[in-house]
Amino acid sequence: MDWIRKTFSFIVVFTVFYTTCNALTPSTFLTNADQQRLKKVLSTAFPLTELTTAHYAALGYSLLNEKLPEDPCKFFDSKIDKKRLDTVFHASSGSKLVPSCKLTTTGLQQTLDAAISEDTSMQDIYYAVMSLHNLNLKIDNNKVSRIMTAILKKDDSVINLGYAFNIAATLQKDLKSYFERIEDVIVQADEVDGKYLQFEGGLGITATTIGGVYKLAEVAKTAPALTADQAIKFANYFLSRKFVQTVKGAAQLIQVLKIFATNKFHVPVAVTLASNSALSDENPNIQVRITNVLGESLGPLTVTADNAKRLEDGAVVLSKKAFQPVKGSNILYTFNFMDIKPLRGLYTVSINAVPSKADPKLIGNTGARISVKVMTEVAVENAEIGTAFVDQVSSAKSTRITFPKESVKFDVDIHQKLFLKFSLKDKNAKSPIIAHQAFVMFANQKTKQEVVFNAESDTSGVYRFDLDVKLKEKDFQFASGTYDVYIIVGDPVLKNPFMWKLGQAALTFSVAAATTVHENPYEPKPEIKHMFREKEKRPPSIVSNTFSVLCVAPLLLLFILWLKPFIYFWSICLFLAAFEHVFNSKISVRLGPFHLFIWSSIIEQISSRQIKQRHSITVFDICSS
Repeated sequence: MDWIRKTFSFIVVFTVFYTTCNALTPSTFLTNADQQRLKKVLSTAFPLTELTTAHYAALGYSLLNEKLPEDPCKFFDSKIDKKRLDTVFHASSGSKLVPSCKLTTTGLQQTLDAAISEDTSMQDIYYAVMSLHNLNLKIDNNKVSRIMTAILKKDDSVINLGYAFNIAATLQKDLKSYFERIEDVIVQADEVDGKYLQFEGGLGITATTIGGVYKLAEVAKTAPALTADQAIKFANYFLSRKFVQTVKGAAQLIQVLKIFATNKFHVPVAVTLASNSALSDENPNIQVRITNVLGESLGPLTVTADNAKRLEDGAVVLSKKAFQPVKGSNILYTFNFMDIKPLRGLYTVSINAVPSKADPKLIGNTGARISVKVMTEVAVENAEIGTAFVDQVSSAKSTRITFPKESVKFDVDIHQKLFLKFSLKDKNAKSPIIAHQAFVMFANQKTKQEVVFNAESDTSGVYRFDLDVKLKEKDFQFASGTYDVYIIVGDPVLKNPFMWKLGQAALTFSVAAATTVHENPYEPKPEIKHMFREKEKRPPSIVSNTFSVLCVAPLLLLFILWLKPFIYFWSICLFLAAFEHVFNSKISVRLGPFHLFIWSSIIEQISSRQIKQRHSITVFDICSS
């Protein structure tokens, strides 16, 4: 399992190497190839058929300083619909980017003024105000400011504040009240991997909001409430979206990156490796490219390698090494890293790029990290291969072999084992090396079957491999025959990884290999047909019925035992009911004459008394008398 341990350790080292080399600085920029790709995306809007894409295509071409394939002025004018604010906004914004393009503005002043009310959304307010501004029409600043305040009281979402920032920057009114809201917006950004900041909703919302933040800050002449790290994280997010495939997204991306390259407060500095990261005696120089996010020069800089660390042990191998400007370029700087005679391995180089005159708007220009690796050549020494009987080690016979020659042939059967040992040496450092990958491979000359084993090194750095033919014959599928024997060595820092054929080994196994039909992996597989399990044979029904009766019998017995006390209780209830009827009958017989006597007396009194009063006589009155 040693190879698993080595592989895992390499993955850990490489992960640390990767993360440390991707510090919080822009690790890329919008290259010429990126700009040409985005231009190709923008060109899909032509011929013009849709107003929104036409607007953003014109914006993108303008930002790239490219000529439009066709004049969109008439198209913009024909697409204005006074009932739809978005058409007025896109047409007016697009026409402003086209020289000498004038739109028909009849009736637009009243339409746009009417659209600015508390009943409309912040987006419509933005469309109306920007349209008035684009068309050089009158804007009621007080009305707009009052309505914006009312809308934000109801909904101060990120996108609403983003629109508000853009409107305020255009009107240049009540700047302080909106400027103070920048911090409220920034804290709502989502952070990803500690390197990116974005708002929920993606590129469009993030670009609109951040663009509004910097426009408002420029009008207010005050740095926005963003830290340098936050600005770099937003820039990193936008650079990560440079493969956007929509016209609107491409234009918004170029626009916001243009803001990051030209604003007066935060200009992220991209420090990128311009040369091959693999260094050797033939390629000794580290060359870096230092630009803004659009790949443009930042002027003369003093570039210094603050330090360089070897990741394997954290050793600092240099400090304060000056880069030299590359002749004929104002963005490239270089120095010879191999002058310090570094050992093979992975390195991180921390770079500072400082202008001759201090410029506080530059961010990410100190402590920027790049990754390089120092390569070396490997030599094989003390290579030895031989055979021995499994139970008689003393009778081993071996042959020394010289890299890279092929010089041996052995016959090995199930009573023997094949052993191999070799050492790897760093040609530059003249020291032993433990490679990341070292294997011994056997390739059957007839069947082309390959069997690979891991070669492990001991504490002294010597690789040893033993093949017990009897124990390993299953790995060879008992296929006796002549095998070519190879040593395979590979490592990320080796210039000359190799696959060395040592010779041949005729292996004889105890069982003849069965004929194996090699299937073509590209042929269609047979159809998979689902097979239902056959029904199991059941016993006769009398068995199941008898079993059911036996199972139910205890329950029937329980019901019978419950029924006996119930019958006894029911008989008592019947007796009481009968007694009640007899008792009531006897009472009725005894009290009957008494009832007759009372009613006869009442009737006699009624007939003998003369009714002298006008109101009716009740039974109650008679009884009371």
